[in-house]
Amino acid sequence: MTADEMGEAVSRAVTRLVGHDALHVCWRTPGTGMPSFGFWHRLAPDVERAQLGACYAGREPAHPAELVRRGVLGHVVDARDRRGHRILLDNGFSGELRLLLRGAHGVWGTLALFREQGGRPFEQDDVERVARLAGPLVSASRRYVTAPSLRPSGPDLAPGVIVVGADHAVRAISPDAHAWLREIRLPGSLARPEWAATALSCEVAMAARRFVRDPASPRPVACLPSAYAGRWVSVHGQALDADGRGDVAVLVQQAGRELLPALASWYGVTGRERAVLAHLREGIPAKQIARLLEVSVHTVNEHLKAVYRKTGGAGRDEIAAVLSR
Repeated sequence: MTADEMGEAVSRAVTRLVGHDALHVCWRTPGTGMPSFGFWHRLAPDVERAQLGACYAGREPAHPAELVRRGVLGHVVDARDRRGHRILLDNGFSGELRLLLRGAHGVWGTLALFREQGGRPFEQDDVERVARLAGPLVSASRRYVTAPSLRPSGPDLAPGVIVVGADHAVRAISPDAHAWLREIRLPGSLARPEWAATALSCEVAMAARRFVRDPASPRPVACLPSAYAGRWVSVHGQALDADGRGDVAVLVQQAGRELLPALASWYGVTGRERAVLAHLREGIPAKQIARLLEVSVHTVNEHLKAVYRKTGGAGRDEIAAVLSR
C-alpha cells in the first residue's frame, strides 16, 4: 500500500471510535525516539509546517517525550493552548487530539486527529476511546515495515545532502538528494521537493542542534523502512557550527551500520541477537563472536538463525552486507 492508502486505512479504522476530519500518524523507533515514517489523510502541508515551526521554537505541548514525562495517554489541543490553537484556527481546524502509540517495547509514535471549525471539540473520553487502537496500530505498523525484503529493490543511489538554515527552512537540496526524494514514497500532499525535504529533514535537524549542546541526547539519525522508501534509508543530521545555531547538513543515504537499532526494534531482535549482529557487522567470524560473548558457537548460530527467521534474511552474508554498508 502507498502512504496515502495507509493513511486512509488508518482513518477508516479510527473513525469507528472517534470522528475526525484529518489525521497524521508519525512512527518512531523505540529506544532512539527518532522519527521513522508517517501517514497523512486530508491534512494540508501548511498545518505540518506551522506545527514544526512551533516545535522548533520549543512550543510543542504534545511531543512524545513530553507526553511520556507527564505520564498521560494523550493531549487535546484547544483554546487553553493559545499558540497551538491559533495554528489550528489559521488552518480551518478547531481542535486536535494527540495520542501516544505505545507497545511492548516503548513508544512507537503518535496519532494526531483534527476536527474542522464548527465541529464538536475533542474531549478526554475521545482520548480514552481511541487509545484502544494503540496496540492494533503498532502491530499493523510492524507488519507493514517487516513485510518487504531487507535487500534494496533497486540500484544504489549516491548520498544526497539537504541544508537546513538557522531559521529552520530548507536552504538547498543537492541533485542526489532530489533523487532520494523521488525514491521515497511520501504522501501525495508532500510530493513537492521543498516540502518533501522539510518533512524528511526537520526533526533530524532539530536533533542535530540539540546533540551539539547535549551529547547525551539521542543521536540525530533516523531510519526509514524499505516499505516506505524502497530500501532502508538513513537520514543523519550534523550541525555546521560549534554551537548548533547555524546551518545543519542532513545526509540522506542507504542505511548500513546505523540500521541495527531500528532493525532490532521493528523485527523484535533480542538483546543477545543484537550483540551477535553487532560483531557480525564488523566481519567477525562465529567462533570469535562466541569467545567475545562467552557462549558456544552453537549458541551464536542459533541466534543468527533466529535473526534470519525474523528478518527473512537469506544468511549471514546478506545480513552482514545490509548492516555494514
